[in-house]
Amino acid sequence: GGSFMVKESLIENSDFAEITELCRKAVKPGGVAAIFIDWRQLPALYDAIQWGGWVVRGLIPWDKKNARPQPHRPKQQCEFIVWASNGPLDVKRDAEYMPGLLQGLPPSAQVRTHQTEKPLDVMRQLVHICENGGRIIDPFAGSGTTICAAYLEGFGGLGIERNKYHAEKAQD
Repeated sequence: GGSFMVKESLIENSDFAEITELCRKAVKPGGVAAIFIDWRQLPALYDAIQWGGWVVRGLIPWDKKNARPQPHRPKQQCEFIVWASNGPLDVKRDAEYMPGLLQGLPPSAQVRTHQTEKPLDVMRQLVHICENGGRIIDPFAGSGTTICAAYLEGFGGLGIERNKYHAEKAQD
């Protein structure tokens, strides 16, 4: 197993810690996880990841650039990516240097096939958190953007999606 990425994280589900533990068991020691999350669910996600046996390594902001203005408060234009490793992280691992901030416009409602679909250019940057030549597992594949990015950047990939409609669209 390689690394896994999650594009949608509904922390209300008390089984999320169990899911992260199952994913960790499928990932080799030193492999990484990257999970997208809204700021409101960030504390619960940190807990769930650690309960699943992962070592939290950091937070990568994704600047969506086009958030709606909100009167008398800042725009909510960032989503966050929590990244973690399955145990110790080898500092000499074969992975590329990455920026500390990802930027890219989310797909518009007119073109996206899944409500939490991420932009391909952002996912193409993010897959490089994994070791070169590794395999990426997306247990919530949605529109399939993560797996598409993985193949475009030279990684193997496996997407899992329980919704038949989205699974078929992702294969297109």
